[in-house]
Parts: sequence; C-alpha cells; structure tokens
Amino acid sequence: MAKQRPPSHNSALSGVSAQAASHQPAGSVTQVQHTLQNYSGPIPPPSILKGFDDLVPGSANRLITMAEDEAVHRRHLESRALDANIATQKRQLDVGEQQNKAVFRSDLFAQVLGACITVFAMVAAIWASLQGQIAVAVILAAIPTAALIQSFFAKRSVDKTGKDVAKP
Repeated sequence: MAKQRPPSHNSALSGVSAQAASHQPAGSVTQVQHTLQNYSGPIPPPSILKGFDDLVPGSANRLITMAEDEAVHRRHLESRALDANIATQKRQLDVGEQQNKAVFRSDLFAQVLGACITVFAMVAAIWASLQGQIAVAVILAAIPTAALIQSFFAKRSVDKTGKDVAKP
C-alpha cells in the first residue's frame, strides 16, 4: 500500500497531482506545470481586463477610468505637498533673515554702546587727571584698555548653528 503525503499548502495543486497520479498507469511519469502571472501597476494587462469585461460588461472601462482618476488625484496631492514644502522653506528663509538682522542690530548696538563707554571713560580720565586725581584717571583709562586687550585675546569658536561665539 502506498503512503499518502499530507496535503500541501496549495490544495488545488495537490488535488491536481493526486488526480493525475490516480489516472496514470503504474511506472508512468506525471508532469505538472505551474503558471504564475504577476503584474504591477494600476491597470491589469489586457487579457485580465477582457476577463473582467466578459464577467461584468463595462468593468474594464470603469477600472481604467478609476486608475486615471486616481493618478489625477495623486498628482494633485503631490502638487499640494510640494507647494506646502516650498512655502515652509520660504518661511524658514524669512525667519533666518530676520534673525540675522536682529543679531546684526544687537551687535551694532553693543559696539556703539561700547564706544560710548570708552569715550566717556577716556573723557572722565582726562578730566580726573586735570583735577589732579591721577589714581582715578589711571583706573578710568584702564577700563576701556582692559576691554580692548580682552577682545584681542578672547578665544572664539563656532557653535552648532555655525555662529561665531566667544568662549569665556
């Protein structure tokens, strides 16, 4: 008595193989051919479309129309996403430009204020020396001199955003 194999995952193929084996005389060779059709894309090949149309008249035309509508919809969404991306990048550039202007104004204000303090300290030092207060004059003259010397010896580096910053 021949052993029966357990059914495979594809029961249709095992049924065909079993039926072919039962009709074949002993010692004959059974040949089974497997055909796999695969397609990709929104529209099936014409042979499958014809099969759809044979089953439901007009269905092939409806499938093609549906694929065309889907393509138009997808392009519309991609266009909107691209427009939104461009608008976002423009806003980012505008914000960056505003930040650069704010930093420039802040630096300019600091430089003008520093120059005013330096001029005030030098005028006060000259006035103190004319009044005979040499120690006060030296201290007042040392303030802008020390700031100037410190600016030359301050170590600078670049932070994560690419801005030049002084290290303390």
